[in-house]
Amino acid sequence: MCFSATASFSASGVIGAIGAGTIRKADPADRLFAIIPILFAFQQVFEGIIWLGFSMPAFEHLRTIATMVFLIFAWAIWPAYIPFAIASLETDEKRKGILNSLRIPGLIAGIGAIIPIFISGPQPHIMDFHIDYSLQSNIPNQTILLAYNAMYLLCTLVPMFISSRKGMTAYGLANLLGLIIAGIFYQSSVPSTWCFFSAIFSIMIFRIINHSPATDQ
Repeated sequence: MCFSATASFSASGVIGAIGAGTIRKADPADRLFAIIPILFAFQQVFEGIIWLGFSMPAFEHLRTIATMVFLIFAWAIWPAYIPFAIASLETDEKRKGILNSLRIPGLIAGIGAIIPIFISGPQPHIMDFHIDYSLQSNIPNQTILLAYNAMYLLCTLVPMFISSRKGMTAYGLANLLGLIIAGIFYQSSVPSTWCFFSAIFSIMIFRIINHSPATDQ
């Protein structure tokens, strides 16, 4: 499978249309979670612009801005937003408390990611039909990087397995599978490929929203 501007824009259109239907179906209390497909569609538009910046001179000047926006979503918004959105769905008070506690590491991970995005000037590169995002200056302390990665996974994946909402476990497993595939086959472009897979899997949110709140057993 290869990725391209066409893949990003096509995914954005499909996910955006399904996302609009998801929001219409959602109860007011569920809308923070229901809007996730729309956010993924928005993110994929910017990666499509990055692709165009490599092949079309008219879009080259937009590539830097599009890169910043894409990575703000990938590295900062998702770890901060996912625990907050899933907690808003939860009706089990014990689970809701655990989900709410994950907001703190999520915010730390999100704020921590903003710094290298703006200071180190990430640059996109095409590698084997995928986009690799590299920082101009490496993070000097690998312990900091490992801590960030741990908090990132804690906040973007674990809430899906804590939630009692029907269908959420399957959504979490799909995202975990996407991460494993990205890590094994697309090691140089994990942020790009995992975000693409997660964007596609976000169509599962339509089914979750259609289910009444219930324990997913």
